[in-house]
Amino acid sequence: MTDHPRHWLTATLGEMGEIRLGRMLDRAKNRGELRRYLRNINVRWFGFDLSGLSSMRVPQEESEQLSVRDGDLFVCEGGEPGRCAVWRLGENDLVYQKALHRVRPEQGMVPEFLMYQLRHHADTGALSEAFTGTTIKHLTRQSLAGYEIGIAPTHEQKRIADKLDAVLARVDACRERLERVPDILKRFRQAVLAAAISGKLTEDW
Repeated sequence: MTDHPRHWLTATLGEMGEIRLGRMLDRAKNRGELRRYLRNINVRWFGFDLSGLSSMRVPQEESEQLSVRDGDLFVCEGGEPGRCAVWRLGENDLVYQKALHRVRPEQGMVPEFLMYQLRHHADTGALSEAFTGTTIKHLTRQSLAGYEIGIAPTHEQKRIADKLDAVLARVDACRERLERVPDILKRFRQAVLAAAISGKLTEDW
């Protein structure tokens, strides 16, 4: 990578933590405790949509392997490959499906820092170079593990992630206000028309 400061290191995601693909649904091996699970559709950029969670049976010996913990980075394998979010919603009984990679960073790595870099690379098109497939794109475990990004010192990762959290929260708030503008303009237009038809608009002319 060449788009980061010189004092940062370059490393692969596989060197930064454990990457594990989720469990494949297999009715022939449908045994174990019934557990709710995360699907590709539940992972949005920077967050999770937990509405409509499905359930599957998970053998006891796989429960820990497929666990969901605070600080886990979930990356979509297909759909919109690379879309990702960090779990910060506390303790749970969830597992996750094969359409997702779980990146469990090593100590000293800030998962939000990894998440924001993946989003930047997705926006610039750099991440697409790691996809496989022609019509339907996928981000395989091998490709994700070998993907290189820049690594800042831990304290700098934390500062960058915290600053982006704050700035992007303001961006979201601005977007929500802008999304209300068409309704405001529509009501204003209706009010002006009503005033004109009733004669109030010109009664002082």
